[in-house]
Amino acid sequence: MSENIVEYLSVLLSSSFKFLFGPLQGKAYGLPWLLTAALTAAGMMLSVVVFTYFGQYLKQRFFKTKKVFTAANRRKVTLWRRYGIIGVALFTPLLLTPIGGTLVANAFGEKREKIFFWMSIFATIWGILVTLMVYEAGDLLQGLLHSHKPLP
Repeated sequence: MSENIVEYLSVLLSSSFKFLFGPLQGKAYGLPWLLTAALTAAGMMLSVVVFTYFGQYLKQRFFKTKKVFTAANRRKVTLWRRYGIIGVALFTPLLLTPIGGTLVANAFGEKREKIFFWMSIFATIWGILVTLMVYEAGDLLQGLLHSHKPLP
C-alpha cells in the first residue's frame, strides 16, 4: 500500500512541475489511465494553488530578477492580450508549464477564482487527452517492439 502512495505522489508532484511527466510516470508505474489523468490534473492544480497564493513570495525569495524585455516575455504578453485567462489556461499544460502559466495569470492581475476555474477545466481536459495519448503510444510502441521478427 505504501508503495502505491509513493507512486501516486510521484505522478502528482512531477506533473505539478511539468505536465507531461505525470502521464509518463503513471504509464511507467502501470497505473490505470484514468487514475493517472486525475493525478496529473490534480498535480497541475497543486501548482496553480501554491503559486497563486504564494507565487509572489516564492519569486522574490528564490528567483533572481531577469530582464523584462525578452522574447519569451513578449510572447506571454501577446498570448495574454489575445486570449486572456482562457488562452493562458489552455496553453499552460503544453507550453507554459503549470508554474509558468500560473505566474503569467497572476502577473496580469487575474482574479483567483477565474484562475482556478479555467486552469481546472483545462487541466482536466488536457490530463485526459495527454494521458490517453501517452498510454496509447506506449502500447503501440510495445506492440511494435514485440512483433518484430529477427532477420533469417
